[in-house]
Amino acid sequence: MTPDAAPDATRTTDFEGFYRSHYLPEHAAPGNVALHVIGTLAGIVWLPTTLLSPWPWLVLLFPVVHAAPGLLGHRLFERNALIGDLRVLRKDFPPHWFIAANHRLLWDLLRGNARPGPR
Repeated sequence: MTPDAAPDATRTTDFEGFYRSHYLPEHAAPGNVALHVIGTLAGIVWLPTTLLSPWPWLVLLFPVVHAAPGLLGHRLFERNALIGDLRVLRKDFPPHWFIAANHRLLWDLLRGNARPGPR
């Protein structure tokens, strides 16, 4: 299956449905979740730090700083033959949903949800 295709036949059109039915199941391994949290926190720190630095052009590296740890997490901990390792090429959902879901995952964990998702 190509990165264009959804991992299953059910496809949601709202973010909440995407987060619960697609994002969370693809982020079940604790090591993968940890690397996503590291990348999200690094991205949050990266933006203001670089914009206030003498080299504000470094803000252009935000996608690498934010996404690289998560992509590494998928490569090391959560291999998925249906989606593959090049998750950045996925076109089954809007790209900004994946970034928003990373932040939602971090927020859920900071609020004390041991496993984000439905209670």
